[in-house]
Amino acid sequence: MVKRQVIKMERRWMSKGEPKPIIGKGGELVGIAAKLFSPMGKNPYYRGEKAIKNFKELKENLNEFTEKEAQWVASWIEYLGDVRTATKIRQTPSKFRDIIITRFNELKPYAH
Repeated sequence: MVKRQVIKMERRWMSKGEPKPIIGKGGELVGIAAKLFSPMGKNPYYRGEKAIKNFKELKENLNEFTEKEAQWVASWIEYLGDVRTATKIRQTPSKFRDIIITRFNELKPYAH
């Protein structure tokens, strides 16, 4: 059943002229994008009075975060379901903005 679904998904992407989903350690990018861009049943990240509800809002407000907050941001991203990005941020917190922007650009084509 799963193999049949993957084949159907591949055909759907090929017919739209979009790239195939990439399979990685965290699963399909489509699934990760859904978790980050449209988190269902997950709490927002609060920075003061502002609630950051998804990955797009995080990217839009990225300049408001300091490097000291990188660990908290990593924990929230992991909570949403992206362990890979959280791990990268924890390894190099000084580059957390670049890591988030890169991941955002990678996942954006798969977000609905």
